[in-house]
Amino acid sequence: MAENDEVRITLRLTEGLRDELKEASDASGRSMNAEILHRLDRSLQWEEDGQKEANALIESLQAKLDEVIGVNEYLEALKADLIERLDRADEARQDHTPSQEEPIFNMVLDAKGHPISWPEIAAHIHRTAKAAGVETVSFRVAVFDAHRQSGGDRDREYARLVRWYQEQTRKYKAQTREE
Repeated sequence: MAENDEVRITLRLTEGLRDELKEASDASGRSMNAEILHRLDRSLQWEEDGQKEANALIESLQAKLDEVIGVNEYLEALKADLIERLDRADEARQDHTPSQEEPIFNMVLDAKGHPISWPEIAAHIHRTAKAAGVETVSFRVAVFDAHRQSGGDRDREYARLVRWYQEQTRKYKAQTREE
């Protein structure tokens, strides 16, 4: 049977659907039969086009998923590398624990918002250590930025920093007593 050969079928419709098809065929200027064929053809075409669009979307999403998986694998490798580096840094830090002869010299410098350079800070620390009879071995620095704090926030941050240094000193003393 050729593609253009016609086949007759009997079609049962509800009265409401038949009325809707009649209105649509009148509006389009087609016969009721032509309107039914037109709508069937469009629905089959939409189905075919929809399948093509769905396949294209699936391919696109798969490509994006593959890209995300690649980025995730890279980030996991980077995370593992960073963890390894941090572990090595911790081990190195633990290997260089100050001996009992090496004093801890904690100092909080507050320039009260005035600019101060690192050489000025180092010179001040060395002068203060010398006056205290302490030979400075190394520095641990926490920068207290007065420009970022204001009023009560500044005072609370300053007090927090002082407490932190005091706690670090207590921990060091407790650790050296245990050894």
